[in-house]
Amino acid sequence: MGYRGEGSRSKSIKERNKNQKGFTILELMVVGAILGILAGIAVPIYHSYLKRARQVEAPVALNEVKRLESLYFAFNGGYATLDEIGYHPSTALRYYTVTLELIPPSNGQPASFTATAAGNIDSDPDEDIWTIIPDGTLRHVQAD
Repeated sequence: MGYRGEGSRSKSIKERNKNQKGFTILELMVVGAILGILAGIAVPIYHSYLKRARQVEAPVALNEVKRLESLYFAFNGGYATLDEIGYHPSTALRYYTVTLELIPPSNGQPASFTATAAGNIDSDPDEDIWTIIPDGTLRHVQAD
């Protein structure tokens, strides 16, 4: 049989648990810890994907400059400024600024150019810099 009153005590605990609503503080702390760990892993990965997605803008813009310079060279025998080649991106660049350095012929070397796309893609002090030259060599000079 057992302790007298055991049945009534068990019943009151069951009734109390039956009427209990919500979560205990321990359960909430465990869920908070799990969410914190997941966020600690996910946020850096997310920022890495954002940087890679934003970096696409530079090679696309520089390849367009190279294409226009090649066309201009074919018709005029030299390279020209961004305005003269008609470089106007179809969509405004959000993260990079494109500049062009024209290199005149010297010491038997033909005329050339270096187009540069520089921009800050993640709001830190460092810039992300890409360059392209007439032969189509695209270089990631400085990673942000």
